[in-house]
Amino acid sequence: MTFTIGSEKIQNALKWVEVHLPEFVEIQKELALIEAPTGHEKSKAERYRALFVEAGLESVQMDEHFNVMGKISGSKPNGCCVLLEGHLDTVFSFGDVKGIEVDEEGRIHCPGICDDTRALAANLSVIRAFKECGLTPQLDIYFGGTVREEGLGGMAGMSWLLDKISQKSKVLASISIDGPTAEVFYANATGMTDWAATYEGPGGHAWTASHRPSAIHAAAHAIAEIAKLTLPENPKTTVTVSLVEGGQAIHGIAEKAVFKINARSNSQEELNKLNKQLFDAMENGAVTENNKPGVEGKVRVSIEKILDIPAGSQKDDARIIQLAKLVTKAVGREPKFLPGGCTNTNMPLARGIPAITFGRGGEEYGTHTLKEWFNPKGVYACEQKSILMLSAIAGIEGLQEALAHSL
Repeated sequence: MTFTIGSEKIQNALKWVEVHLPEFVEIQKELALIEAPTGHEKSKAERYRALFVEAGLESVQMDEHFNVMGKISGSKPNGCCVLLEGHLDTVFSFGDVKGIEVDEEGRIHCPGICDDTRALAANLSVIRAFKECGLTPQLDIYFGGTVREEGLGGMAGMSWLLDKISQKSKVLASISIDGPTAEVFYANATGMTDWAATYEGPGGHAWTASHRPSAIHAAAHAIAEIAKLTLPENPKTTVTVSLVEGGQAIHGIAEKAVFKINARSNSQEELNKLNKQLFDAMENGAVTENNKPGVEGKVRVSIEKILDIPAGSQKDDARIIQLAKLVTKAVGREPKFLPGGCTNTNMPLARGIPAITFGRGGEEYGTHTLKEWFNPKGVYACEQKSILMLSAIAGIEGLQEALAHSL
């Protein structure tokens, strides 16, 4: 596997994103001020669509979910493409963003300034660098701003974007920008399932109706069974009962109890096993409570799967992983390949598409908190890696043959 980084055009593009970083930091600030809680991305999507048009992308559109996409046409796409994307949504509620503050060290303070607004600005810079420096890819390159990555959005936006692009072109590789630093990258996917178990029974007075089953007791039986599960360390697999609520009075037998579970694994096989154990435990909780001697009435349980994100993996010697390491070293950083990770990369991997997630390029703090800040110093390494990765995978006319078909 070889790729060219010494050509004048590519070197000009690498320099371009460095020189023009301040311009895109200002765009990053602007986008951070457009609040976009998961499921409410429309305003930010509309602005991002306009920025795609200004950057010179072709076929720019916003779908019914408010995903934004556009492309740079390849010289010989042959019905194939490569994708670079970042997500539009943040974890914050409307009103959490009060403004932008820059401290004496140049760090930018604002909820959402890093995750993932930095990716949106970085990818715009990559588009401009391709255009300004005359880099013509062989394969089409699609760029995306995706919705519903965070929380219970469950990476749905990425799935919808892949569906939309696949109607036009075969996606041969996917690059996402998310997470910290210029060194870290993810190329495997931690799967995740969220469950809600709701127990309902007749309830009653704690003394005079003591023969009736308790919804809380049934939930507690289930939780105790879940707490005793032995899970593998490799592949890493975890479970936690994360939320519990129920009951109506301190002197009453609970009529209703609800608990929620977060289960994760780096292996889809292990996640499937765990989910079966969790389902059995949730049902067993009601059975155990109903089978107590002298119990009159029944507690019933309803079980809902509220989130299901697939796990996925690539071999350590996969070409896209080796290429990610090479381009990271090429920009003067030491690559750090982390196992697992739950990012938009999960979705292409579930479809058998080679994929990676690069970090946003620099120092950051407090993501997913109101104290989030971002240091723009040297972060153009993120854009440089994207340029090199796209140049290698999609190819550059006259300079580099596309490697996408051999990933």
